Amino acid sequence: MEKLEELRENVRQMDRDIIRLVGERLVLTREIGKVKKSAGLPLLNYEVEKVVIENARAVADDLRLSPDFVESVMQLLIGESRTQQEHLHYSGYRGDKETILIIGGLGEMGRWLSSFFETQGHEVLIFDTRRESSDFQTVASLEAGLKRASCAVVSVSLDVVPDIIEQIIALDFKGLIFDIASIKGHLVESIKKAQLNGALITSIHPMFGPETRTLSDKVICFCDCGSAEALNRAKAFFRDTAVRSVDLALDSHDKAISHVLGLSHITNIIFMKVLSDSSFQYPELRDIASTTFLSQMITASSVINENPELYFLIQKYNPFKEVIYERMEHTMKAMVDCVLNNQQEAFIQSMLESRAWLNKPELSGKE
Repeated sequence: MEKLEELRENVRQMDRDIIRLVGERLVLTREIGKVKKSAGLPLLNYEVEKVVIENARAVADDLRLSPDFVESVMQLLIGESRTQQEHLHYSGYRGDKETILIIGGLGEMGRWLSSFFETQGHEVLIFDTRRESSDFQTVASLEAGLKRASCAVVSVSLDVVPDIIEQIIALDFKGLIFDIASIKGHLVESIKKAQLNGALITSIHPMFGPETRTLSDKVICFCDCGSAEALNRAKAFFRDTAVRSVDLALDSHDKAISHVLGLSHITNIIFMKVLSDSSFQYPELRDIASTTFLSQMITASSVINENPELYFLIQKYNPFKEVIYERMEHTMKAMVDCVLNNQQEAFIQSMLESRAWLNKPELSGKE
């Protein structure tokens, strides 16, 4: 037993050494981030990260360790380094500092936006009908906030966004206006009214949630509403971060999102509902689960634990929902018929067609 305790103490000491070295590595990567920020270099350099991973796998192979295991460890270290470096880049905003009114600033995304803009050095004001405490300045009314603001960000429930835009128009606000709504079709009339009124308006869609710690590998869709000035000012807030900017026409946004969000949400909600209505309890299935089931549960659980009201409204306001639902019904019936009628070749062909779609190479010169 004495030998066992000695070995355990050696392991504990080695763990302390590993953690100390991780800390030293993060100090170095923070310094790298400062140098990149000073030199105006982008946060992400995928070529460097690729070399880091390749070197780690080579070392693992030399030491007869699993290269996949070592790569997973290095990915965690790279992710933490990105997070810490990106906080430096948040404050690297090079435009004029603004006073930004977050309408709905006490909501989850409202709080995220408030923290993001404050880190960039902007003055943040919050208007929200909820009477909760906040770490940011709050204003008593929309009018009071707009009088002080140079930019108004609409971060409210999907069904309220059009009304808020029209209230801003009625108050003759001359600053930048943009919403972050997940669905845009029901906003078009209000946006057109704003344009006719001379408002500086555009629309964006962050493709991530309020739990986001870093914008590395995240996407924001920017929808041109007819004002290049408004669009460019909205983009400027994120230009010095690691976010990936995607331009989408306002009238084509919802068609893409009906697949990216609408279809993926409803599929996972149905999957979880079928399970919850079964005679099994989750622990029973988890104990015998396959890797496929566990992977699907991770995705489905993340959906089912989101805001149910928001997810309903995304379905409700999706102008392409009937098309998506009809395709789901048709495909479900076709696949079930293949099985019930012993149509093996048709079943296999369906999977092969999906595989071909998934692996189809990107077209060169794609816009």
